[in-house]
Amino acid sequence: MTGISKQWIRAVWIILISTGLQTGFAQEPNGPLLSLDDCINIALKNNSTLKTTRYADDVARYDVLSSYSGILPSISTSAGRGEVETGPSEYLSNEPVGIDPETGNVIYEQRTRKIAKSNRKSSSASVTIDQTLFDGGIWWNQIRKSHTDKKASEYNLASERDNVILQVQQAYFDLLKQIKLLQVYKLAVQRSEAQYDRAQKMFQLGATARVDVFRAKVNVGNDSINYINQKNIVAQSRKKLNLVMGRDPFLPLEVEVKLELPTTLPGMDELIETALKNQPLIHKNELDIKSKRLSLSMAKGLNFPRLSAYVNYNRFHENLAKVFSDFGQNYQTQYGIRLSFNLFNGFSDYANIQKAQLSYRIAKEQLENYKRNLKSAIQQYFANYQSYLDIIEINRQNLEAAKEELRLAEGRYQVGSGTSLEVRESQVNLTRAEETLIAARFNARLMLAELDNQLGLSFSKLKNHEK
Repeated sequence: MTGISKQWIRAVWIILISTGLQTGFAQEPNGPLLSLDDCINIALKNNSTLKTTRYADDVARYDVLSSYSGILPSISTSAGRGEVETGPSEYLSNEPVGIDPETGNVIYEQRTRKIAKSNRKSSSASVTIDQTLFDGGIWWNQIRKSHTDKKASEYNLASERDNVILQVQQAYFDLLKQIKLLQVYKLAVQRSEAQYDRAQKMFQLGATARVDVFRAKVNVGNDSINYINQKNIVAQSRKKLNLVMGRDPFLPLEVEVKLELPTTLPGMDELIETALKNQPLIHKNELDIKSKRLSLSMAKGLNFPRLSAYVNYNRFHENLAKVFSDFGQNYQTQYGIRLSFNLFNGFSDYANIQKAQLSYRIAKEQLENYKRNLKSAIQQYFANYQSYLDIIEINRQNLEAAKEELRLAEGRYQVGSGTSLEVRESQVNLTRAEETLIAARFNARLMLAELDNQLGLSFSKLKNHEK
């Protein structure tokens, strides 16, 4: 192969790589530029899980309305129209045939009687009112329980809302991190291409060996592969953020590349106090305990007699028109008080009471366990964030040292006192330092998001930020 052919192939190869990189670095079709708050607000409207939780809260609201059925009267009405047809029949009957002259008693003898076919019509209408007077406190506790469950549902909705905010933050910061890493890999390709050009020129001057040219060429290819893989990761992160927001995953999406990290946080005691005050799941679990206690009272209420009052007004006549007219006739009224008491039902009531007691104890234990885990999580996120701040500062220094290392290695290589392997090692160290710093910064920001979620402050901070 001639030198001209080699140069032509090399030129084509460089053009293809450059074209591919330019295509890769080109952004997807521009969508709206969204801030973190924009993404959160979209998710709060469209996220499917949050919508489902809202529907469950609506169900709890109707449960409150339904709970009043125990104290309100039950009113029912009915009307009917019927006809009884009796076919021809015969039967033995004791018929009077005379009077005994001595005793004066009626004398009976059996005779066969025949009845012709007959039809009888009937019409009726009735209204019944039933009112519970006493049921062992079940109706009252049912109303209290439904209101308690509704409030617990609201706290569950608040918790799910905070979880959606956290999911958006995780997806948003992950996308920012991947975009930043894409820029790092772009710089890595540019550095390896520059080194490839230097190796070519030095080889042409006879200042280096051909192997350095091939090494530099391989390095360009490896860095290009890293870039292409990272481009796919960015696309996947963009889809994930769209999905969390409840949008089509392929919708165009651009985000603001902005990151803020506070350097100080409140003390651990203050953080735990904030969590115990604001965490929705704590309040939900407390209300769950109250609800279980009311369920226990309802179960015990079955041991009491049930007292109710009733009124029934019934109208009847063969003629349907008479049922709905002449209200002073053809009617019957029943009213009274009914007392019922379950003496034995196969230990069902006893078992229900025991299960209600166990459910109450389980709810109390779950709350205490949640508080312990919450304190542990807050301490862990707090410690992780402080560690990341230290790691960020160390990585900043490492990054400056890596830049200086590369500058010196390239300088030595150009004057012939260094090797291409030293330059490549310096390039890799610089890329790794850039990657580590980016990961540390975004991991620190994610720790803050996790901490806000544990403290129950995700939604309130969003509202304060929007003011």
